[in-house]
Amino acid sequence: MEQITNSVKSIIGNLKGILIASAGLLIIVQIVFGASGFDVVGNLTALIDGFIGAGASLVSVIAGIIVLGLLSD
Repeated sequence: MEQITNSVKSIIGNLKGILIASAGLLIIVQIVFGASGFDVVGNLTALIDGFIGAGASLVSVIAGIIVLGLLSD
């Protein structure tokens, strides 16, 4: 049972690394080539603004802290 749990944790950790690296690559591609298709920087700005923007509450700030905690290694 412990081996399965470790395997799942390893898969999730590797997937998290791939997603964070691809998000960084997409941001750089958008800066170099401009917005074609979807706006990565605009979507991230909207996400962060939802956490700490004008209509944000304490719950959204706590959710933002949790998201940052999940993304940090």
